[in-house]
Amino acid sequence: MGPHLPVASRFRIIRSVTGQPPRPLSRPRVLLGLLLAAGGIALTPPQDKTAPFPRHGAFAGKAACLDCHDEQGKQLGAGHHAQVAQLTALQGCESCHGPGKAHAENSENDPRLITHPRKLDADAQQKLCGRCHADRIRNHGGDLAGLLASGKVCTSCHTVHTAKKDPPHAGLRFAARNDTLAKAKPVGAQKCLGCHPLRNELLRHSHHHRLAAAADQKGCETCHGNGSLHVETGGLARLITRPDTARSGMSTCLECHGEVDPIAFHWKNDPHPPLLGRNLTCTTCHTVHEAITSPARRVLPGGAKPTNATCAKCHEPAFGVLHGTIHQSLAARDIPLEKGCGACHAGAAEHARQGGRKALVDSLHGSNAKHQNQTCGQCHAKDHALRGVRSGAHHRNEVSCLTCHSPAAPRGRVREDASQKCTQCHTKVATEFRLPNHHPVPEHRMGCVDCHEPHSARTKIRDRSLREDTCVKCHKQYRGPFVYAHQASRIDGCVVCHSPHGSTNRRMLKQHNAQQNCLQCHANFPSFHDQTSGAVFTNCLNCHTQVHGSNFSRYLFR
Repeated sequence: MGPHLPVASRFRIIRSVTGQPPRPLSRPRVLLGLLLAAGGIALTPPQDKTAPFPRHGAFAGKAACLDCHDEQGKQLGAGHHAQVAQLTALQGCESCHGPGKAHAENSENDPRLITHPRKLDADAQQKLCGRCHADRIRNHGGDLAGLLASGKVCTSCHTVHTAKKDPPHAGLRFAARNDTLAKAKPVGAQKCLGCHPLRNELLRHSHHHRLAAAADQKGCETCHGNGSLHVETGGLARLITRPDTARSGMSTCLECHGEVDPIAFHWKNDPHPPLLGRNLTCTTCHTVHEAITSPARRVLPGGAKPTNATCAKCHEPAFGVLHGTIHQSLAARDIPLEKGCGACHAGAAEHARQGGRKALVDSLHGSNAKHQNQTCGQCHAKDHALRGVRSGAHHRNEVSCLTCHSPAAPRGRVREDASQKCTQCHTKVATEFRLPNHHPVPEHRMGCVDCHEPHSARTKIRDRSLREDTCVKCHKQYRGPFVYAHQASRIDGCVVCHSPHGSTNRRMLKQHNAQQNCLQCHANFPSFHDQTSGAVFTNCLNCHTQVHGSNFSRYLFR
């Protein structure tokens, strides 16, 4: 089997070790199967005949046990299981060894009449120990599947009848390489195989196959550090390095992959790198003991359906950004992923299942306008304010929702947030707002959307509905209808005379004075209108005072 031979699943690898075709597990038992037991094989047959567990019978009592096993009783009282002998709610020795009256009354004390946990097979032993230590079995810190496959059971590492000892490095969770393990010595990869054959087999079919025992005598210790202290203490987990847990985990990977910068390497061509948490390491996404298989085979622990909490493990900062925004409801941790992050980011569930492969999730940034608008339209398509968006100029020019709107816009400031982005495309208008006389848009007393409806097919001020209604919302003194309206209102309205965004002239007039403005349309004025400098007729507003409209004079006199 070559190092890159495709493997359908972990079970196929285990089958190659055991020679047995294991059944698919209905749920991932902590024993990862135990893979062999699931195939119907006894992992470790009893060494000698012993009474099975569980069984029924009469109890002899603690005193009867101590008549013959006083030394074991002293060891138990000085050990971690001292409470087993002390608590009246338990049956003392018989809590683990089963009812012992038949054994005590037998003239030869036949060992087959009492249960010896060390002689039970793995399945029975786990049921026995699991009555008190079920949670520890479920969260076993070591390679439980490998230990069982190699013939190890609970009592291979744990001794009940032994006095307590001060644990080495009690305050340490997992050793850091070249730190606590400075005094440890290498033991060689073959020694590791005694307890972890499955891990090595998976390693042989992974991208790190060169570190497997058959290829490299140092093998496991390349990443896990020297293992002599770990071996001498019966596999004490904290005396071996776990790169996925120890503080030095990332530095361990960088010893071989020093050219990889965790941020620049992964997102060097991405103008919008994801919002990632600070506690991420290489092993957050990359699994070393993982066979090269079809990515679709990977699943979340326990086969659970992903929720927003799954995303939060890596993207915690993104949830903080959404707090207090219009999309805050999508950031609830306990909702299904398809109703949370997945509502906007297609493929989020598969992205989570496969260890964070960024190619599987749609970040929206960088995608085309049509795709972005379709995504937003899943929730906002029925919004009454968007009824004309598909026939509008923005849509025709492939302006996407995200061009103007930030998904993290503060609640109540959506329109203001969008207005500030208008100048990104409308640079000429932005320049006009810098002129001496302008609408107070730069001062944030009004915004572009106060006059323009960006989601409408008619967004220009010259359109009829805007011409008749928009300006007079603020300038109510010029509101009609008038009996005698200025003819300009039938053409382009207010913007015939006024620059709507800004001007160097007072009142935002297009021309320097009223005369020049009027002459743009009224060049055929009566001959008696003397235009000589200083004449009264050079200022049209001297007579035509009601220039916006009149209810009394067709000539717009007062």
